[in-house]
Formats: sequence, structure tokens, C-alpha cells
Amino acid sequence: MAAEIPCKVFENPCDYGEILEFQENLRNEVIAKNSDGCVLFLEHNPVYTSGLRGKEEDFIKPVGNIPVFNIRRGGELTFHGPGQLVIYPVIDFRNYGFSSIKEFVLFFANSIKSVLGTFCGVQNLAWHDEKAGLWVEDRKIAFTGMHFKKFVPIHGFSINISNDLSYFSRIVPCGMPNCKITSVKNETGRIFQVGEVAEKIVAEINKSNG
Repeated sequence: MAAEIPCKVFENPCDYGEILEFQENLRNEVIAKNSDGCVLFLEHNPVYTSGLRGKEEDFIKPVGNIPVFNIRRGGELTFHGPGQLVIYPVIDFRNYGFSSIKEFVLFFANSIKSVLGTFCGVQNLAWHDEKAGLWVEDRKIAFTGMHFKKFVPIHGFSINISNDLSYFSRIVPCGMPNCKITSVKNETGRIFQVGEVAEKIVAEINKSNG
């Protein structure tokens, strides 16, 4: 039986730069075997992030005073803000029974899919590796992009729960000009608290990994 995966749910929206530094420091501790690491569940204050394939021309409108971070993860441009759940699994995946990056990513993807389907009532969900996310037909509801170092990732997953989707209209999200973005709120007409969805995913990943 694989060990239980340690998780931490933050109560209030977090500054992106502070959490990025926290992830990097935690990863160094995990690699040095001074920490087991942790899966972080949180919301961010409004921020745009650009991955390794991000391009300046993908910003199609001025972003005002919202910060932009160029970071070392897969993917292109995306937005984080209140009402969106972000998951950062900063752990050595080998310690929890995973044999490959693909298996690790799909495990979290399927856990997210299960909770959005059974708890939130979102229908017609499908995970697409090649499109790096969870989709509702032709609409993207969850995203992934990670950077691995010695089997320990930083960055992770983001899930639109009840966030303001208009921020995505200022960019070409995920480098896909025709990408439609949706949320749990848009799909179901119901508003869920980010924290309650986070707690359901915490329970799901450890049920699935037990």
C-alpha cells in the first residue's frame, strides 16, 4: 500500500511569487530528503503566468496592474485568481507508488475529474493529454503544467470553480486561439467554495492511493 499523500489546504488567496518561492524551497528540501513534501491546495490573487512555450503575442489586451510571471513549466499562458483552485504536488512521486510522470499526472487528473463529476455535478468530462487539461466537450475547465526535477514537480493543476472568466479573454489561453474556457459555475449554475472542492480532492487522492 502506498503511503498517504500529505496535503495542505490554504484558507485565503495567496501571492503567486511567495508561493512560487515556497514551492522551489520545498522541492529542494524534498530532493535533499529533509522533507516528505506536500500537495498544496490554494487560490491565488490575480496573476498571469507564461510557461516555456508562452509568447508575447499571446497577450491580446493590456493586463493593467495584474502581474505576469515567466516560469519554467510546460504550456503557454494562463490566468489564476480567486474562485480557481490551484494544486501544487511538491512531492517525490516515487515515494507514493508512481512509476512514471504520466502515471502521476493521470492519477491527479482522474481524481479531479471524479470530484468535479460526482460532487460538483459537471457532466461530459474528459481528460486530454495532448490538450493538457480536463474538458467539458469543447470547453476547458482544468489545466496542467509542471516542471520536474529529480522526480519532484513544482507547478501543477488549476481548476475553474467560480472564478471570473473574463480575465482569459485578454490572452490566448494555453496557446489555443479558439479555446473556450468554462467553470463549474458556468456548467452547473451552482457556486462551490474552493475550499470544499479542495477537501473533496484531498479525500479522493488518498482514497485512490490507499
